[in-house]
Amino acid sequence: MRLLRFATLMACLVSNVLLFGQKEDWQPITAADQQIKEAPGNPGASAIMLYYSQFIDDKNGSQFTYRRIKVLTEKGREPGGVADVEIVVGAGFSIGGLKARTIHPDGSIVEFTGKPFEKTIIKGKGIKVLAKTFTMPDVTVGSIIEYKYHIYTPEGVVYESNWEIQHDLYTVKEDLAFKSYEGDLETDSGLGSGFSWVTMNMDKKPTMRGNTVELHMDNVPAFTAEGYMPPEEEYKPNVRFFYGGRELSSADKFWQEYGKRRNSETEHFIGAHREIAAAAEAAIGSETDPEKKLRKLYARAQEIKNLSYERERSAEEEKKEKLKPAESVMDVLQRGYGSRTDVNRFFVALARASGFEASVGKVSNRSERFFQKTIFDRRQLDSEIAIVKVGTEDAFLDPGTKFCPYGFVRWMRTSTSALKLDKKGGTFVTVPTAYHDKSQISRSVNAELEEDGTLKGDLTAEFKGGEALERRLDEYLADEEGRKKYLEDEVRTWLPNGANVKISNMSGWDATDTPLTAKITFELASYGSLAGKRLLVPPYMFQVKQKDAFAHSERKYPVYFPYTFDEIDLVSIKFPAGYSMEGTAPKQELRLPYAAYQNVSQFNSSKLVTQRNLLVNGIFFDQKNYNEIKDFFTKVQAADEQQAVLRTGGVNAQKSN
Repeated sequence: MRLLRFATLMACLVSNVLLFGQKEDWQPITAADQQIKEAPGNPGASAIMLYYSQFIDDKNGSQFTYRRIKVLTEKGREPGGVADVEIVVGAGFSIGGLKARTIHPDGSIVEFTGKPFEKTIIKGKGIKVLAKTFTMPDVTVGSIIEYKYHIYTPEGVVYESNWEIQHDLYTVKEDLAFKSYEGDLETDSGLGSGFSWVTMNMDKKPTMRGNTVELHMDNVPAFTAEGYMPPEEEYKPNVRFFYGGRELSSADKFWQEYGKRRNSETEHFIGAHREIAAAAEAAIGSETDPEKKLRKLYARAQEIKNLSYERERSAEEEKKEKLKPAESVMDVLQRGYGSRTDVNRFFVALARASGFEASVGKVSNRSERFFQKTIFDRRQLDSEIAIVKVGTEDAFLDPGTKFCPYGFVRWMRTSTSALKLDKKGGTFVTVPTAYHDKSQISRSVNAELEEDGTLKGDLTAEFKGGEALERRLDEYLADEEGRKKYLEDEVRTWLPNGANVKISNMSGWDATDTPLTAKITFELASYGSLAGKRLLVPPYMFQVKQKDAFAHSERKYPVYFPYTFDEIDLVSIKFPAGYSMEGTAPKQELRLPYAAYQNVSQFNSSKLVTQRNLLVNGIFFDQKNYNEIKDFFTKVQAADEQQAVLRTGGVNAQKSN
């Protein structure tokens, strides 16, 4: 959920609301619940959701959730199964009224009496959320576990929200309700109390009773995700709720009113200040080239302490540190800190003060869902970038993202829509995708093969552009040991199972334009396979990480890479004494309009050197292109896994392609 701030304060929070005329008590367990042994259509499922309810109460600022799940197999009770509960709680929200219990097949009940702890969940490439987590007590196969809780919104805030309808488990019964806020809200068209909703990917429609929208669902199948697919919310049944006034009459009117209001707010924040002009002049110095001037202003903006990437502080901590929300760019300049939005607007102010035509762009985030103009949901434009005219072209810049290089926009804000604000409401533009060479991993290996097939050596990995940015943001708050572990864990995913990996040196964690570099020592037992007098060795040691996208002959959903990318690898393997090369794979080359691959090995009397390059310059491939890109990556994997043959004795070395 994304924050929408309104002027009117909400009523006091209450914890005991009515859901479909019933209090939020435990629901009775039926004989049918006890008899269920498997999930319809999925006999191997580890669990089934017997009941799910969600009641969003904007009138009282709370959201009630209730889940009842039956454990069907041992997998369901193992670590990481349904007995391990994760409740996502957004920044500024609080959780209350949590109750949980385990009900055994004999009817005995074990109450959860522990305390949840906070955990960071990785949801995708560079995307983290915080959750309250706990483990249900004494769970066995056949147990029914259930838990319920409230999530409370910050006072004075109304959130445009949505129902969660389809889950990872087959769900027997669902009850969903939404009670709208009844007072006047400050919307983009002024004070109003209107609200509306839109349904997606579903035939059944909600019903409205007074100011409450209701929906009952039976037998909702589990959602089965595919590797490297677009955001799941694009394909799940969904109902989104939002508030507004007269601007809800049409999409153009809605976004025009939204743009006018955001532009007014933004321009008030930026203003025109002599101190900003002086700061810009000091940053530029004697530079006269327009782009170089803009680079210096960008660097000056990124000197601001960016609180959006700091750990979340309590109200008491903010008071102690004397941290206050910025009300203008002057606050940002004088205090030296601000949010990512503040930093972005500060940069726009510097650029304007230096004579550039600069605008704020309200941009969507395609990591969660794709922008749809016909959906009147302000949350779709959830962050800001800067759009600056350089010569005759618009430069799209992301100074508010910590560590983001000049000329680059973080991946989830590219290939998507942005509203370029102006006093008339703004114009929609498309933020371009970065080319493949802007997100690059380079790996260089110098290794030695022992007679028993063990491979030992050194690996240097360089992450550039977007690849460096994502890792820097992931581990910004970690110490050196945490960063080492993070990279060591990643390197293990590149290598065959059982790899022994150790970081010996790292550099570039806190830089912007230089690579993030790691030097690693590694050992791979049984890398080479003995076959009589022959030793079979893969010339290329890394695994194709995209193979999960192409595990099936057909796909239900498109293939979707977060961003374009480059992989450039050089692997040098020294042979054991007494071995010579009998044969190795020929040169491999593949090419599509949006992808290319090359793998070539060369050898002399003691070393096998393999150069392997892979680039992908596209991110979205629908089902009609699936066979083409699947064939490409299948051939890439086959070429990567080819074997070189070493032999003891006097076989003369040969020259490869």
